[in-house]
Amino acid sequence: MAFTFALVAAHSLPESTLMRLRRNSHSARRIHSVSGLGLALLAAMVGAFTINTIRPATACTVMRMTIQGQLVIARNHDWPFGEALVITNHRGIEKTSLAPIKPATWVSRYGSVSFCQFGREIPFAGMNERGLTVDLLRLPGATFPDPVAVEADPNLTAVNAIQWVQYQLDTAETVAEVVDSLSTVVPIPMLPMVETVHYFVTDSTGDVAVVEFINGRAVVRHGDQYRLDDGKPKTRACVLANSSWEDSQTELLNNSSRMRYDRGVRLVEMANEIGVEIAPIDYATRCLRMVAQGPLTQWNLIYQPEERRIHFRTQNSPQRRWIDLDDLSFDPEQIPQAIDIDRNIDGNVASHMKAVTDADNERIVNHAFDHFVPAGLPSLMIKQLLLDYPNKLRSAQTAP
Repeated sequence: MAFTFALVAAHSLPESTLMRLRRNSHSARRIHSVSGLGLALLAAMVGAFTINTIRPATACTVMRMTIQGQLVIARNHDWPFGEALVITNHRGIEKTSLAPIKPATWVSRYGSVSFCQFGREIPFAGMNERGLTVDLLRLPGATFPDPVAVEADPNLTAVNAIQWVQYQLDTAETVAEVVDSLSTVVPIPMLPMVETVHYFVTDSTGDVAVVEFINGRAVVRHGDQYRLDDGKPKTRACVLANSSWEDSQTELLNNSSRMRYDRGVRLVEMANEIGVEIAPIDYATRCLRMVAQGPLTQWNLIYQPEERRIHFRTQNSPQRRWIDLDDLSFDPEQIPQAIDIDRNIDGNVASHMKAVTDADNERIVNHAFDHFVPAGLPSLMIKQLLLDYPNKLRSAQTAP
């Protein structure tokens, strides 16, 4: 766990940040004298405290289905709070991951729209301009690769486990490319109270994969054993909740995740095999209601990869809204755009998006940490890294 927070040492804090930390924390007065190892150990203690004191509710359900010939991916976001930004991410941007060790570097190849609660570039879900969707869901007991082993492997670099979503949106067009990337780039947690997760990945062809980390190793459900003879994914490969995919195949128990998974499978079967007469978006909305968890369901997303459109609704703004990626510019020289996910408007929100600011990022980062992360110096330092990170991004055309 020490490595989880060692990114404080890997990403040195500028003097201006240290001054802010000193003003906000008595303990930070001695930050100059703390070595990278000392920071890691100090943070590990807070990380252990965090794991033992925060128990996020088992949450989120996602399903992929074909309704009247249209590919649709529907996702409920079940979480203790709903505040988030809907943000554009541009192609041609140089990035270095917020990883505790061996941070990966890349240039984004594709523009995307993502849904962020812990800051820009740290999304829980999104879709890129090629129709790839990546969704992160909670998986209690997920264990990621051993940082020591990653450090020793010359073929591996790392991203933090939430930023893995953005890395894939930036660099991949197909599910197969995402799966292939696991041989060179692996997720390592930065915030362990958040990053016990697994991933659901689809693309515009309808391909799908579940990516999980069990006992430190990637377990990927993708390939012929999860496909029908015609190449389409089997129904049970098209739904994910908060048990591992393998555990979800066991006999139905009194368990919220397994009950939602089983219900999702039946809803997908109805769409894929029996057929439904109502409009695809209406049916997907009904499906999400059937697996909702009351006030815990903060918002839902419905992706249409072939149309490059994302529909979304929230508890606070339940009217249907959508964003067409074809209406957006992903030019690297332009400022990314954003809109509050709870903005009270109807219909296409593209024209209402504004240039994202440091204040926008600060608002959602502060809210997440105020409501979810125990106070303390290491948490304060992690938060500051998330606040500063967007200002380190540069267009590959203008970067020195």
